Amino acid sequence: MGLRLKFNLILVAIFIAGFATVAVIANRYLQTQAVDDAKRVANMVLDATAIANIDSRIASGLGSRIVDMKVREFDESDIQSGVEGEAVRKLLSTNSQGQNALTDKFFNASGAAKLVLLRQIRVTDQAPRIRSIVIDYNTITMSATLALTTFLSSLGVVFLAVFIVLNILLDRLIVRPVAEMSARADAVSIGNFSVPEFRPTNNDEISVLGVAFNRLRRSTEEAIKLLKR
Repeated sequence: MGLRLKFNLILVAIFIAGFATVAVIANRYLQTQAVDDAKRVANMVLDATAIANIDSRIASGLGSRIVDMKVREFDESDIQSGVEGEAVRKLLSTNSQGQNALTDKFFNASGAAKLVLLRQIRVTDQAPRIRSIVIDYNTITMSATLALTTFLSSLGVVFLAVFIVLNILLDRLIVRPVAEMSARADAVSIGNFSVPEFRPTNNDEISVLGVAFNRLRRSTEEAIKLLKR
């Protein structure tokens, strides 16, 4: 196995390990960030409907410009179905603890995940009402997945560029000089002293090795001449 192949195998192994680690960490961060952003937008819509008394259909249209959401308002006593029904029951069960809002993840009958935000509204001389926002988790994770794909693609391009540059440097600084010295050492070993000396171009370890090789070559040549005399 050649030096270049060993170097590339180690480099690829390090990249794969680092790439997998970064992918896991970045995915968790982006997923969490996407959910937090969706919650922030949904709460802004709920606040807007409460302050400006905006109709739920208009609020749904405003919110959908940022995150695809469904905004509704209904009486607390109305029977709701699906994830909204589960969320309302959970909210009412926590009223004894003084909570009038709920944000949680629920699953519908088909197993699809939904992010549900509820806000309890108490209006004077009216039955308590609830404003709800339901967001499909797929729309949240879709943006996070797109960001993750873009990030990992950019990381892959950077690694490819670094891989190419490192291979070029490895070839010019190490592989070629070592191969050249190896060929000349092989020629000297069979008594061929017509090969030129190695010309160091830098002050690095390879150049030091080349200078030592030149001294060894000259010493060997002098020793052979003495033996022939």
